[in-house]
Amino acid sequence: MAADITLTPRLLYLEDLATTSNASGETASVTVLGEAVNPVTLNKIPVVLLTDFTQAANDGAAATAGVTVGEVYYSTTLSNLKTRMT
Repeated sequence: MAADITLTPRLLYLEDLATTSNASGETASVTVLGEAVNPVTLNKIPVVLLTDFTQAANDGAAATAGVTVGEVYYSTTLSNLKTRMT
């Protein structure tokens, strides 16, 4: 079944790029240069910091650090996020 969606575009401002580590997000009331009406309510972009993850060289080290199978950890060997598989 098709759905009708109405999009209302607006300019993207530098102030839109504010971040928060609050998973549910946050808003900020900001004065935006060039906007006709101020302040403008902007949604901060929710982020997860790599330092929030357990750091381990491999699945074995992650297991020793308390990461269970299926959980994510930061691989110090590959410098990326990995899911513990074993």
